[in-house]
Amino acid sequence: MIRLKTTLNFVIVFSVLFGLVFVIGCGNSKEEQKLTDFLKLYSDTVDQYATADEAKKVELKAKLDSFGSEWSNMEMEMDGRLTPNDLEKFDKQYKEIQKKYASLTGKS
Repeated sequence: MIRLKTTLNFVIVFSVLFGLVFVIGCGNSKEEQKLTDFLKLYSDTVDQYATADEAKKVELKAKLDSFGSEWSNMEMEMDGRLTPNDLEKFDKQYKEIQKKYASLTGKS
């Protein structure tokens, strides 16, 4: 009877720990991390552009203009690797940063 209780307790504890590991997971996937890092870099560059002098703005504008094609390439690359909801979430963040940049340059 005592051995059965010990085994049962072990199974319960093991199941709980396994469930927690399954629910928590191992963090973001490499694809999500890559997109997050890209959006962070894009956002930081837009913030730098907002406070830069005219000479620095020319340099940053070239960098910011290249982000559009890079984003398109990343979206196509990640299309099969992420869920549509995740892609939509990242695309929404990208568009918000793009709007901020457009408002700084006077583009619509």
